Parts: sequence; structure tokens; C-alpha cells
Amino acid sequence: MPLRDYRTDAALLEQRRARPQITPRIAGAAAIAGGLILMGLVLSLRGESATVRTDPDTLCPTSRPVSVVTVILLDVSDRFSEPQRLQIQNQLARLRDSMPRFALVEVYTVDRIGRRVTEPVFHVCNPGTGADLNRIYQNPELARKKWNRFAERLAGDIDQQISQPAMGSSPIFEAIQATALRTFSNQAYDGLPKRLILISDLLQNVPGRLDMYREVPNFRSFRRTPYFTRVRADLRGVAVSIYYLARPEVGTQGRRHLGFWDAYFRSQGVVAIAAEGVFGDR
Repeated sequence: MPLRDYRTDAALLEQRRARPQITPRIAGAAAIAGGLILMGLVLSLRGESATVRTDPDTLCPTSRPVSVVTVILLDVSDRFSEPQRLQIQNQLARLRDSMPRFALVEVYTVDRIGRRVTEPVFHVCNPGTGADLNRIYQNPELARKKWNRFAERLAGDIDQQISQPAMGSSPIFEAIQATALRTFSNQAYDGLPKRLILISDLLQNVPGRLDMYREVPNFRSFRRTPYFTRVRADLRGVAVSIYYLARPEVGTQGRRHLGFWDAYFRSQGVVAIAAEGVFGDR
């Protein structure tokens, strides 16, 4: 049996003692740091996936469809009294606050008869208030600023429109048709919930065609006229809400008048219709 070289063993032992030792405290700190880095990476990825890119002007999403389509049609052919203006502002504020994130809002007006189909005067999406966003990996404060901008723009535009001077005609059929052609029939909105908010006294008045200030025709008879064929609209799948502006001095308003419009909208394919009176005229 060969003799062991104890000097060699002693040198190896000394080298092992000189090597740095990893203590449990250092190992624990490294594990915590690694966990924090991993958590930060996960939160960053979650934040990126939850962020929806939007158009800076319209606030509408650029990589996904809008959630719902809401069209507000303002009949500004006759002026609004102050009580009516306040009622409309309150109702539209409730509507605005109930809209889901990325709901598209468009505002049309009952305009003068012209060669062009009426276009919306407002086209903006609700960016959401930020109340449902996570403070850790999202930015609810920025979302709230965007929503405030949206709310101010919508309120300002509606106030401007309902303050316009009265006009000599009221082509309501034509304006409804415009909303159907330009918005509700748009392929980009196929399959989405759609709603028409009509704020009007429903007194259609187009010289040479129909004047509801004088009389309200029987809808079955009106449906057989060339004028109806000219102004009919495809409103299939659209829910309609009417804010019926009362004109006490006009004798043709009332139950029979509303019945005409109920038949008109149902013949255009709406899925639901509701009406609410707006009083306080002059």
C-alpha cells in the first residue's frame, strides 16, 4: 500500500477553505430579486396586452371593433325652450354615463334638404372612465382625462347644435335615412348593438311633400306613395328611443301622431321603440 502524501491533502483542504461560500441569506435575496424581475416582466406584458390603441382624434380603437353604435339625431328645425334644453342635456348625460367603453357616438342633425346625404357632425368613441383599470399595470388617471375630454366634446357639440336658429323645413325622414345609409348599414358595424336616439317634435315638414303641421296622414296610405319609397330606410336591428318635443300650439301632435311614427319605424325593421315626452315648450 503506497504512502499518502499528507502535504498534498493539506493543500487541497486549504484551497477549499479559501473558496467563497454562498450563505442562505444571499441565496434568499437573489431569489427575491429574481421573483421581482419576473413579476415586473409579467405585469409589463399584461399591461401591453390590456392596452388598446386608439385614434388620437376620435378615441376609437384602431385594432378592434367598437363595442356598440349609438346615433343621436337632433331635430333643430325648431328652437328648443330652456326647460327642454335642460331636460335633453340631463337625459343625454345619463345616456353618456351608461355607455360601455369604446361605444361609438355619432351626432346627426335634421338639416335642410340638399343634394348630399347628411353627414354626422360628431364621431367619437367613449374611451371609458378608467374605473375598471388596474393601477399596477394600467393608467386609470390617463383614461379619466381622455373620458373628460370625450364628455366635454359631446356636451359642447350638442349644446351648439340645439342652440341653432329655427329653419323653414323639417326633413326628418331624410335625416333618419342618412343615419341608416352612413352608419347603421356600414359593414364595419355588422353584428354590433345599434341604437338611434331621436330628439324631435316629429313634425315632418317638406314643402310639396308632407306637412305634419297641417295633418298627419294614415300610414298605410302614406306607405303607398312615391315619397315613402324615396325616403324609406333600412333600420333592421336598430333600437329606437324618441324624446318627443311637445309643441302645445300644434294641434296635430298627440296619440295619432305617435301612432304614425310607431308604424313607420316598425315598417323599417327596428327591434324596439320607446318614446318619452319632453315638455316645457315656451
